[in-house]
Amino acid sequence: MENTENMIEFITGTRTATVTFTNQKHINRIKKLYEERKDDFKYFKENEDGSICAKLPLKWIKINAGSKEGRVMTEEQKEAARIRLANARNKMGKK
Repeated sequence: MENTENMIEFITGTRTATVTFTNQKHINRIKKLYEERKDDFKYFKENEDGSICAKLPLKWIKINAGSKEGRVMTEEQKEAARIRLANARNKMGKK
């Protein structure tokens, strides 16, 4: 069975949290932070299965539920987003 566990763990009163991620979105985010701010990490380990485990500042952990209604966009904003997406796809296709 493939490991699919993702975890954030900390002890009240401490300043660090231990995180373990198997999903690529969070792995990429933590790796990027580690490359930029190694001194802020107490520990970073990439496991053989591709998962990561790291000990990082607790103040980096945030919970954001987002908007209850979702993002509301005007028609102009939607059209601008469509254009940006089309341009990005065109650039990717040309590489």
